[in-house]
Amino acid sequence: MFYFFQQMIFLRPTRKNREKETMIKQKTSIVILDANGDSNQKIQIPTIILKNWKIILGVSLFFICMICAVVVFVATKTQSDRYEQELTKKMEALEKAKQSLAVEEASNQLNLVQVQKSFESIDSTLNQINAKMRKRGLKDVAPKLKNAGGPIEKEENLDELSKYYEKRLKSIDKKLEGLPLGIPHHGKITSRFGYRRNPFTNRGLEMHSGIDIKGSIGEPIKATAAGKIVHAGYKGQYGKVVIIEHSNGWETRYAHLSTTKVKVGQKIDAGQVIGTLGNTGRSTGPHLHYELLSYGKKLNPEKTMLF
Repeated sequence: MFYFFQQMIFLRPTRKNREKETMIKQKTSIVILDANGDSNQKIQIPTIILKNWKIILGVSLFFICMICAVVVFVATKTQSDRYEQELTKKMEALEKAKQSLAVEEASNQLNLVQVQKSFESIDSTLNQINAKMRKRGLKDVAPKLKNAGGPIEKEENLDELSKYYEKRLKSIDKKLEGLPLGIPHHGKITSRFGYRRNPFTNRGLEMHSGIDIKGSIGEPIKATAAGKIVHAGYKGQYGKVVIIEHSNGWETRYAHLSTTKVKVGQKIDAGQVIGTLGNTGRSTGPHLHYELLSYGKKLNPEKTMLF
């Protein structure tokens, strides 16, 4: 037989605990009166709350303030993080833009150097052309400025420089287009510019105002520059001759032709066929008599012929 014993332990509440329990259990009635002083509603609130309302209110306000502070802190932190991220992105964008501008500036500097070298090359080429023109007794294609001066501006404007050189090169191109250069017919020169013996009597001297180039009848004769036809036909001792008026006072004559291929008033280009080689006029055999004039003065055509 088994026996079970149960022992009950009773804790006697202390006086202080009993007072707390009594206060918690005690309630105080609060009567709400209307405007007439009549009782409208009555509510009961634990007496302990009324006795300790300052402490409860202070604790409540403290917790409310803490909660508000936490909310404000979290909101501020979130906003701050967002602003920081946006600022970081903007800084990165600015840094990329700065790098891009640096690359662009370096490229522009490189382009500026390249353009300056190109302009210097053009100037050098023009100086060489002018030197050759002077050597041949011809005028410069890009003459020096006279009665000019002024302070030097160090600032360089690529756009203005480009326009200047474009205009200058167009002007030079136009001058060169109307400047008699080259050979009107490929052949052996049989008589040069200057005094010579009379080819018919072989006696005495006569002035030969051009050069004679040997060839066969019917071979093409080409203009040495662009210009306008002022004569195409028979003209005394020249026989059949084509006379071309060029720009800047230049004129060329192609004599002793067998046929002419152009008409008076016609505009022609450099290298265009204007007639065929012949033996008309004062001639001892098939050849081309070629003359070059500058403002009416006859010059040695060999100085402008590029062999």
